[in-house]
Amino acid sequence: MKEGFTYTPHHDLVTPSSPALDAYIGEIAAMKEGAAGKYSVHESSLFLPLDEKILAEAESQGEKYVSAQLRYIVVIGIGGSNLGAKAVYDALRGTYDPARPQKPKLVFLDTLSHDTFRALDELFEARVEHSEQVLINIVSKSGTTAESVANFALLYRSLAKRLPDIASRIVATTDRDSLLWKAGEKHGWGLLAIPLPVGGRFSVFSAVGLFPLLAAGIDVREFCRGAAEMCRAITSPDETNPARRPAEELFAAMRSGCSMVNLFYFHPELESLGKWERQLIAESLGKEKDVTGKTVHAGITPLVSIGSTDLHSMAQLYFGGPRDKFTLLIRASETKGDRIPEEGPLSDIVPGLAGKETSAVMDAIYRGVSAAYKAHALPHGEVLLSTVSSHALGQYMEWRMATVMYLAKLMKVNAFDQPNVEDYKSVTKKLLQ
Repeated sequence: MKEGFTYTPHHDLVTPSSPALDAYIGEIAAMKEGAAGKYSVHESSLFLPLDEKILAEAESQGEKYVSAQLRYIVVIGIGGSNLGAKAVYDALRGTYDPARPQKPKLVFLDTLSHDTFRALDELFEARVEHSEQVLINIVSKSGTTAESVANFALLYRSLAKRLPDIASRIVATTDRDSLLWKAGEKHGWGLLAIPLPVGGRFSVFSAVGLFPLLAAGIDVREFCRGAAEMCRAITSPDETNPARRPAEELFAAMRSGCSMVNLFYFHPELESLGKWERQLIAESLGKEKDVTGKTVHAGITPLVSIGSTDLHSMAQLYFGGPRDKFTLLIRASETKGDRIPEEGPLSDIVPGLAGKETSAVMDAIYRGVSAAYKAHALPHGEVLLSTVSSHALGQYMEWRMATVMYLAKLMKVNAFDQPNVEDYKSVTKKLLQ
């Protein structure tokens, strides 16, 4: 398998077909909106990877703001405004990317934190000597996200003291004509529009994700190519549709008593991908009311686990605890490994370990986990990525967005709103006034 992924289910769940889902997939297949640069419904987000204009606009802004001198790109956003870009960046650059000074580093400012901001401020004071070395990308669909506006204000004030022309290094990504957009026009910032029907958690293939990733040197064309291939597959009306069956399986698991879905990634660099998917599932499916207005308190709670780290903290619960979880085991088939020395202070402590490659050790651990899930007859599925690459990530993220949309249709909830988020925002706004 050169590119892409395979999904293999392991369960005895009954997954009857749904005429409503058949009709929904047909409706989406008939749209093809992104290919024409047209966005009129929320499902249009699935067609973003086909929109050459969106990618070209991100590349055009990149030509203006990215140079060989660029060292740091600060993405100021929260939730859907940064989780997608962070998922891809962390997967491809990893935890220790400062060891690669030839590439600009993406830095994410989301939650307001005195200590986090001070650490970033001290880093820039020590390493940023002129404005060409830094680029600020503030991302907010509404244009009025409190945390993002506050973080921007703090960073702008700090950098303006040393870099008087910092205003020339700002790009705002937001809804056209939002308050943030109008501020950008007033101050001469770069501007990138988010298609109006595209919600934050579905926006990774818009400028929200593409621009900062492109600026950091990630191959976003390959990212979109993988997603475009998946887009064609998930709009298929027949059984070859790779998003239909997983949606039906998870729906059946929920009806059989599963209240949680465990996203179990066997690569630590995919933890941020799990957090992106966590928001996708939680906000899209966790609803007080269904589409008819009936109170249902629907949803399934997403967990993010990392193998093998969380096997040493959660495996006992997963294997021996309540049977209330559907698990996705996710790993890549093409992995690099380092050979464990045959000589050294601990070479004889674990039999069979010395001389093995780390990838072989992790493969054995994964096979052990898979066997344990099967032995306990726990409902689960296995996702095998060809490799952790831009192309594979594009395929995976497009697949999961479609799967969640299809599952919402089966649950009869609106995948695209989040009315209960206002339960805390309205109080917060009153307290700040």
